[in-house]
Amino acid sequence: MRIVSMIWMMVLAAAAAPAGAVSAKPADVCKIEKSLFKSNVQQEGNVCNVHLKRSDLNVSLMGRHLSPELMDLALSATFEHTDPQGAKGAVTGEFALLEDEVNPVIDALRKGKINISAVHNHWMQQEPEVLYLHFQAEGDLASLSHTVHHAMEAVKHQGTVH
Repeated sequence: MRIVSMIWMMVLAAAAAPAGAVSAKPADVCKIEKSLFKSNVQQEGNVCNVHLKRSDLNVSLMGRHLSPELMDLALSATFEHTDPQGAKGAVTGEFALLEDEVNPVIDALRKGKINISAVHNHWMQQEPEVLYLHFQAEGDLASLSHTVHHAMEAVKHQGTVH
């Protein structure tokens, strides 16, 4: 009987631990990003996704006006928190930009020591031409977040980005 009691106690202890862990709410690691990018932040574990649709761009592809979602017309950045304190991490991103927006955005990113990994087009027969700028960096998340925010502000139509 004593062995059966001990087995039941171990089973109950094992069953209780995961239930408590599952019901625990995940930590809000996106505090910095939410303070800068407001409601445009989605959290998935230790990753904070920032996505601002470029609804200010009136772009046609092959002579046809298509949705910004189809052509991926957005300013997007993904921040991953890599240490338990949340101070360090990495960022990658892609911005859909008009030609005259590219250099001011590059300047803003470079000032914050964020590396430009690509500038290219995605589509042919597009009017006006949209260039896609990719970037990446590791370091202090507050600094990276502020740098990306400043780069977004360098986009001339920022006031109409949703």
